[in-house]
Amino acid sequence: MKTPHTKDYFEGILQIRNGTKELIDWVLKKIRTEGKAGIAKTKKAKNGIDLYITDQHYLQNLGQKLKQRQPGVLKISKRLHTTDKMTSKHLYRVTVLYKPFPFKKGDIITLQGEEVEIVHLDRTVQVKNTKSGAKKQVDMELLMRC
Repeated sequence: MKTPHTKDYFEGILQIRNGTKELIDWVLKKIRTEGKAGIAKTKKAKNGIDLYITDQHYLQNLGQKLKQRQPGVLKISKRLHTTDKMTSKHLYRVTVLYKPFPFKKGDIITLQGEEVEIVHLDRTVQVKNTKSGAKKQVDMELLMRC
């Protein structure tokens, strides 16, 4: 684990939105047991939690593990924080946003007036019409709006 310059030192933020208590507990336990990074501070958000993490590379890997464990939307962005005076390198802070899907494989939902069953979850979702049995690919953004 990197030694922080101050107790508030962080390199990135993990934003979990609409996550269950079990999911948040899993993330906290994972960070503590692996010991590769620390949590500088925690903030409650409107519909989730923000964790300020001391190592941005660990944070990005944690985001990928989170998505593998429970399918969801994962967005990674960076912003320029400062420039190192000795090396003139740009130093960035990373934000990892994770939103678990509100549905899972096998759920039946109404999409554009039709009842469909979710067959496969990934970047695109494969759904099957419950009446006709026809399968089609649907964009995840369309399902998130339903």
